[in-house]
Amino acid sequence: MPVFRAYRRIIKKNLSQLLIYLAVFIGLAASLLSSGAATPADTVFSDAKVKLAFVDEADSSILTEGLKAYLERYANMVDVKHDRTSLQDALFFEDVDYILRIPSGFTEDFMAGRPIELEKTSRPASFSSVYLDMNINKFLNTARFYLANIPGISQQELVAQVIDDLSVETAVEIRSKVEDINVGDNITSFFNYMSYVLLSLLILGIGTFMMVFNQKDLRSRTLCSSVPLRQQNMQILWGNLIYAVVCWMVMMILGFVMYGKTMLSKPVMLMALNAFVFTLVALSISFMVGSTLNSRNALSAVTNVVSLGMCFTCGVFVPQFMLGEKVLAFAQIFPVYWYVRFNNEIINLGSIALETFKPFLGYMGMQLGIGVAILAVALAIIKQKRQTWEA
Repeated sequence: MPVFRAYRRIIKKNLSQLLIYLAVFIGLAASLLSSGAATPADTVFSDAKVKLAFVDEADSSILTEGLKAYLERYANMVDVKHDRTSLQDALFFEDVDYILRIPSGFTEDFMAGRPIELEKTSRPASFSSVYLDMNINKFLNTARFYLANIPGISQQELVAQVIDDLSVETAVEIRSKVEDINVGDNITSFFNYMSYVLLSLLILGIGTFMMVFNQKDLRSRTLCSSVPLRQQNMQILWGNLIYAVVCWMVMMILGFVMYGKTMLSKPVMLMALNAFVFTLVALSISFMVGSTLNSRNALSAVTNVVSLGMCFTCGVFVPQFMLGEKVLAFAQIFPVYWYVRFNNEIINLGSIALETFKPFLGYMGMQLGIGVAILAVALAIIKQKRQTWEA
């Protein structure tokens, strides 16, 4: 099969240039793997307790003592003299983060249903103080609810009911189909970056072959050969397809080397399927580029423009949630956008069933639709060139 032999020679001649892109991708993948090897302590959520100065001027009633006991769950109580100077110094030197002052007459007014406000002072731009404000309001609002619905309730009963209600907590568990969340994030980035490498490898490899094979003199010679034109075109088609599949398989093997059994999880296997669909689309892009260009220097420039342009615009190098609405609207005309969106969403899908997977079929369908449109343009270009040669 002469076309296959020519294909092999062309790829072999350009192998060093192709390996550069593969080496860059391996370096990126290795850095992702090493960055996710250990979970930093600051990525694990834990309650941060505020340093609270509790100033009770209401003679320590049962209600205020109940509020203080409740706030001890969320704050570390700090003993500070109750004069203004001592409190200001404690706040300035960060001995306390939050000063809560219970004014005189608070208990009587609150139990009678009269409006009254607590006085608070906190450090500027303190997120923890906002969290403490929420808990104070939660306690007081729950107490007001009981006062409004149970006339004559005592302070002791009121505090007991409020604390009992606020002690009920809901357990929240965040699940990922990939067992290690860091691995899930890293493998998503791995597949997203793969789009850049696949585009570069296919455009350079297939583009180079198509550009060489479509040279006017060489094309005229092949038309005069004993190999029928239809058989030549079939060999070109199969050569391009085999090269594309080999590139995809190399990426999958690299994934198994780096992530092992994680590659066998259902979301990651679907991401691999998505990568295969994208490989077919990249094949049509490469076919069109190779059918259009006549210069190898132009091919290198187009490779960088197409691969880098799509990847920067569609969310490979810059996450999609950081891109503007107009940029994302424009990016939807490119297959990389739908490929990246598939990967970003499938990794966090709780359960994979036909109903939940329907949108992802749409994402792959969009890629294939764009690929078919590009292939149609490429075939039209080839037909026009053939008519020009014959003329």
